[in-house]
Amino acid sequence: MKEAFDKLIREAESICILGHINPDGDCLGSTLGTRQYIMNRYPGKIPDVYLMRANEKFSFLPGFDEIIHSASEKKYGLAIVCDCASFDRLGDFAVLAENAGSVYVADHHVSNNAEYEYCTILPNASSACEVLFDLMDREYINKEAAVCFYTGIVHDTGVFRYQSTSPHTMEIAGFLMSTGIDYGWIIDDSFFTKTYAQQQVTGRVLLESRRLLNGRVLAGALNMKQMRFHDVTSRDIEGIVSMMRETRGIAASVFIYEIAANTWKVSLRSNTKSLDLAKAASAFGGGGHKMAAGCVLQGSCQDVLDKIMKELSGQLDSGGRSDNFEGTG
Repeated sequence: MKEAFDKLIREAESICILGHINPDGDCLGSTLGTRQYIMNRYPGKIPDVYLMRANEKFSFLPGFDEIIHSASEKKYGLAIVCDCASFDRLGDFAVLAENAGSVYVADHHVSNNAEYEYCTILPNASSACEVLFDLMDREYINKEAAVCFYTGIVHDTGVFRYQSTSPHTMEIAGFLMSTGIDYGWIIDDSFFTKTYAQQQVTGRVLLESRRLLNGRVLAGALNMKQMRFHDVTSRDIEGIVSMMRETRGIAASVFIYEIAANTWKVSLRSNTKSLDLAKAASAFGGGGHKMAAGCVLQGSCQDVLDKIMKELSGQLDSGGRSDNFEGTG
């Protein structure tokens, strides 16, 4: 599909680039990296990137300040959809894909089983950045584009620790490093460094977390009152579930936070291939990868955890209720 990807870009009079709601490092890296590549490959073409507001820790990415945060009625010749399993995950920007003359989808989510005329969907790839990198001519990936793609790969591989990391992933990272990017700073500043509020709220979640399903699942939660108290938003807590996953002796971590009254965002991470978190999340209308997935559920904190534990217990063969979770006072 590399030829089709290039042909669509070359022939499009106008291009927009879209990604999923609540953009993370891979979403930002893939969209902004693609924008920079197109400007390098075809001088004069300046794609518009539409995304929700993202964490300011990513403000070093070239093009970050030019992201458009409000939907438009403009009809583009081509919409490139990055790191997104379905158009409903585009939020208010779905209309841009629906109205575009052509759409190209580049993704790596195993839950992306939709059929598109033009797409590259590789569930075994480490990231959307890896998928898009392989669609491009390397000679047009300069330092600015490399910063974006390297950031995305770093975040979706947990700094090359997750099992999605392959020799090819490392070969791509090596090429991106060769462009002169400050790869050490990117890792430290965008992945590991946290604000004081982020450290406080992470500590609270860990302190109030509970081991459920015979100790095999570590669960934590934050309600809206607690988030207001710590002055954090959803952009500040995206890394908590991955930190929970690093607990020795557990098979999976579950982190939920309240996004509206009795509506909870659920993040799932696994330490074992015996769990299929994408399958678990899809039971509630969500999706993702086998070892990292998410969904949105309604109900009380206890109700939501009970539903998730029931789904995971079938795979873990441990059964039972999630016990009384008291970490949301």
